[in-house]
Amino acid sequence: MEYPLKTHRVLLIPELLNIIFNHLDLPSNAANARVCRLWSDISLDVLWKEVTKLKRLLQILAPLDVDETGELKFQRLPESADWRRFEKYAKRVRKLTYHSSSRRNLSGSAFDVVARTRTRLDILPNMHTLIWSGPPSFSIIFMHSRVKFFSVALDTNDEFLQPYFHDLVSRMPHLTTLNIQSSIPMRQIEPKMVELLLALPKLQKVVFPRFYFTTKIVETLSTLEQLGTMEFQYDQEQGVGKPEDVQDFTPTLVEGAFPALFDMSTNVRYNDAARFLNLPYAPRNITSLFIDSTDLEHPSAMYDVLSIIAENCKSLKLLALVSLRESFDDDPPDEGMSITLDTIKPAFKLQHLTSLDITHQFPLLLDQKDMETIASTWPSMESILLNPDPVHLSEPDLTLEALLPFAQHCPQLKQLGLYIDATSCSNLATPTVRFKALSLLAMGVSPIADDSPVSLYLSQLLPLGCIVGCGVTWDEADAFRLNLSPRFTLWHTVDDLLPLLIKLRIEERERTKHMEHELDDLRMRTKVISGREQLGAAKDVSTCIVA
Repeated sequence: MEYPLKTHRVLLIPELLNIIFNHLDLPSNAANARVCRLWSDISLDVLWKEVTKLKRLLQILAPLDVDETGELKFQRLPESADWRRFEKYAKRVRKLTYHSSSRRNLSGSAFDVVARTRTRLDILPNMHTLIWSGPPSFSIIFMHSRVKFFSVALDTNDEFLQPYFHDLVSRMPHLTTLNIQSSIPMRQIEPKMVELLLALPKLQKVVFPRFYFTTKIVETLSTLEQLGTMEFQYDQEQGVGKPEDVQDFTPTLVEGAFPALFDMSTNVRYNDAARFLNLPYAPRNITSLFIDSTDLEHPSAMYDVLSIIAENCKSLKLLALVSLRESFDDDPPDEGMSITLDTIKPAFKLQHLTSLDITHQFPLLLDQKDMETIASTWPSMESILLNPDPVHLSEPDLTLEALLPFAQHCPQLKQLGLYIDATSCSNLATPTVRFKALSLLAMGVSPIADDSPVSLYLSQLLPLGCIVGCGVTWDEADAFRLNLSPRFTLWHTVDDLLPLLIKLRIEERERTKHMEHELDDLRMRTKVISGREQLGAAKDVSTCIVA
């Protein structure tokens, strides 16, 4: 293809075309593939870079048909010519995602045909990411030594699991990220998992379900020289283990443990976490720590673990302490179960902290003065979530004025979550400061009586685009039983009203600024004219002739 105009030569730059094509949809790139050879190669790379529908890729080999069970099978066996055509597309695949729960799953016979007729062991030679949520055995044919990221869903603990792990290690020895999705209790597969982890020395990140980081697993992970991240996920597809498996958490660490760890998440009691972090060879250079306790923690336990963290993890930037939330009851909280400023004061020593998340059964016992202290202590904070959705709904001591210290002292704050009383705004002073970077104001289960005054007040504080969120992170059945829907509806209305109100505030400020500028200009003009008149009068006096 020739481009007579110099301005069209930009369409011959492969890197620029790649950027453009990556922002187009599938039909557009399919059309681009038919323009010219240059465009064809680039658009095909984009089209096949990430494969989320395996059947679309395999039907290049041979037509697929629905069998009597409703699954897809090959109408005929692929031949060598089919495989040569297939390789043109297979070499472009970088990421393969397969979910067997989708409609029209591939049959076992289809995978068997691929395994028997393939002309090379690495079917997708340039693939680096393999995400598999289906019968694990079917994933083996796609494994090869260049895969770096592997995610697999394990649903049964049977005799197949051990040889499957052996295949995983022998075929993908250079894995850097391993994600295990499962609800099999760790105690049932712990020896096999330990053997797997020890055989993957290049792991940099491990993602497990909750309650999978047992004593033995943590001891094993501590020996991996490149491991930087230990993480668990809450989402349903990740699965969940058994809390009993982490009740006895007493790892023994040796010198050189966790040499590269910087991000750690675990499900253990605060006392166990404090004991672990105080071990002689515990990780000292972590910058992110997430502790989700299996118990409803006492404030004294939080104080103790914060003291240990502040002493031993001085580089910490992100800290989350989550205590177990139990079903709601009408009994008042036990005396001493509420977290106060004194409870979290040890964390004030963490001068590099930019994110703090505290979650507890009961509302935090904090007042306006405490908000001033917290905000002024951490001016570099980017996220502060102070239990906005407690299960026990006692009346909060804080009002909307609790937002003001953070607007004043924390210019980089992007997320703020508080449990406050927003039922009355009549006695609140007009805000004189505004948030500069806030993108989320999390109100959780904060009580609210009227959306209008709250919206008007917040419109003076929040920047345009800031979202006001609400809701619970605990059992939604309890939220329904507590009839929290009315307050959620009011907060949603506040979120809907704010963009228009904030725009009006911005326009009002611009008009005021313009009027002040004009007023200053008029003052200046008046001053100049007055000065000229005085100067003229002086000249008249000095030049007059007396007869």
